[in-house]
Amino acid sequence: MDKSSGWMQAVVFNSLLILMPVIAAQSLAMAFSGESFSESPTIESIDQTRRNIDETFASIAPRNGGDKYKFWHDIVERELMDMDVAAARGFLLAAPQMLDRESVRELEADSSGVKLDRPDDRMAAAALRKLPLDIGLKFEKAQASAGPRNTPSSTSIVEEEEASDDPADTQDADVPNEEPEVTVSGNTRPSDRRFVLLGSFSDLANNSERWLKGDRVDPITLKITALALIGEEGSDGVSDGNVRAASILKSARRARRMTPEFTAYMKSRLNDALPDTVLRPALEESLGELATTSVRVDRVRSAYLNSIDAGGLQQLEKDLAQIDRIGMLTSTPAAITLIEHVKDSSDLRRARLLAEAGGDRSVALVKQDGPGALRIADTGIKWTQQLMLQVMGLTASGLALLYVMIATFRRNVRLPKKSVEPSGI
Repeated sequence: MDKSSGWMQAVVFNSLLILMPVIAAQSLAMAFSGESFSESPTIESIDQTRRNIDETFASIAPRNGGDKYKFWHDIVERELMDMDVAAARGFLLAAPQMLDRESVRELEADSSGVKLDRPDDRMAAAALRKLPLDIGLKFEKAQASAGPRNTPSSTSIVEEEEASDDPADTQDADVPNEEPEVTVSGNTRPSDRRFVLLGSFSDLANNSERWLKGDRVDPITLKITALALIGEEGSDGVSDGNVRAASILKSARRARRMTPEFTAYMKSRLNDALPDTVLRPALEESLGELATTSVRVDRVRSAYLNSIDAGGLQQLEKDLAQIDRIGMLTSTPAAITLIEHVKDSSDLRRARLLAEAGGDRSVALVKQDGPGALRIADTGIKWTQQLMLQVMGLTASGLALLYVMIATFRRNVRLPKKSVEPSGI
């Protein structure tokens, strides 16, 4: 009986030793990989990420107080030389973390006297005063060329013609410009809701025909344009926010500022929303017969509309909502900078959290740290049912392992019995 019990305990013990690390690894991967991140960041995650951003900017600056100002001055000037207003403004806002204590006290005193509504604007204005006059003039010039931050203005149209291979396969090739595109001025804010016109259905029809013939047409920009055009005119299409997100994506594609992983990810998402197996035959049928331009355009529009997969479009809209939110919190060029190092949906939500917590400071952080800046975003842990079950299983395995250890110890280690000495008469 003892031998049978010992054999079973040994099997249970060894099984638990193998099983517990596997469950623990799966639980940690699920908790911190980002797969369970919520679509909208919580207040706690925003606050924690903001603290992480403060600590990161403080660690960037030199430890010697005398070198802090020169380093900060040079880094702001560098961004202005690159005409990156958002990053330059981000470093201005990071002055309290990057400068010495005496300078920070002066900044806080100066910012309280600035007559501006937003605290960030007051801090940026006070920080700009600490820089030489030529730096201030460069900042104002760069800001003027980028456009007003908070004043609505009309959309400017920039038409250009390019041709390219699909960058998903060849990253060094230029991204094609299938249709006229409207670009957004440098700093778009929620009160400055400018739209990017993505061309017309006539342009879409021409580029669709080129795509069918095997010409160098980028399927990502082709499909995102089609979805945006349908969304602009139909109540059942993508929203205005998704149209803006589509414009940011197209700009990033043209500038070749998307990672190969994110390019493949978006290509897969778009193929789920507009499957090639459905879209290509529909376009071949609509463009196969001779017709007037208006009839041809209507047929192409119907081909795209009828090829949309509702489930795939819904998943795509989740990513477009993240990109649109990033653009609304910063600006179109800044949004491109933030998604430049994104590889998947988890990274996209990290970029959105950085924008929520840091605004323009997040742009400066990405310019300074590159892909590592995304790891600063503390998204927290979303306790899904699967994660809770895994933690409960890990706890139960630990208790079972402890029980087996105690039972084995009691069975194999026998304490000597106390000898009873005979008592005298």
